[in-house]
Amino acid sequence: MEAAVTDEDLAGERGQGIQVIARAARVLDVLGGRPDGMSLGEIAKEVDLPRSTVQRIVKALADEELVRTGRADGVRLGPAFLRLVGKLHTDVVAVAAPHLQLLSDDIGETVTLGRISGRELAFIHVVVAEQELRVVPRVGANLPLATTAGGRALLALGTDGEASILLQLPDARVTDGNELPKELKRVRRIGYAVDDNETTPGVVSLAVGIDTILGRFAVSVPAPAVRVAAASRSRIVERLLACRDVLLGEIGRNRPDE
Repeated sequence: MEAAVTDEDLAGERGQGIQVIARAARVLDVLGGRPDGMSLGEIAKEVDLPRSTVQRIVKALADEELVRTGRADGVRLGPAFLRLVGKLHTDVVAVAAPHLQLLSDDIGETVTLGRISGRELAFIHVVVAEQELRVVPRVGANLPLATTAGGRALLALGTDGEASILLQLPDARVTDGNELPKELKRVRRIGYAVDDNETTPGVVSLAVGIDTILGRFAVSVPAPAVRVAAASRSRIVERLLACRDVLLGEIGRNRPDE
């Protein structure tokens, strides 16, 4: 005769299942920060679990190809996990587009979503303002990272060392390599970047960087300089920062602990 299963038994099983999922998520999160691979001991130390427990979790994840094992460089994220990320990555524009449209409607200006492409800033989505005098960037157009608001916002998400690599490249189109580190420091301090008639005469651009689990992006507002007075600039920045926070919540922060 089989023993009766109580509600307490079911609750206990559910609790154990949730704990296993949470621990597996912690392991995947740690591996995500170490694309070069980690040993079981290193993982155990990072997630504060016994090595034997980590070994069981890693084996289960490896069975589903969520991690790769048996390599000289240890445990790494596997093809199944990367395929999932790839599917999400294609939807970044779909996730961001409604919020960019709301931002454009709110401030009455063009809004762009850009990312680093090689050594330049590339627009991957553009919402054009409903005004006679407006800025119309072209999707796919590439602009210099160092002098555009979006490019500076993206560079500021990284380290000065990462930015300096671009400064050493002959086609990076840096007008003053000594000034860029100061500008990036300023962007990090105030939270947004400015291109005041530098890339295109008569156009002022304001931008924020977004460091997500799916990559780094910049939301920019390029507008005719005649409309970007001190009061309107402050309002645009306020709305840009709010849009950034919404998108980080929708897509996920790259470093959620910060």
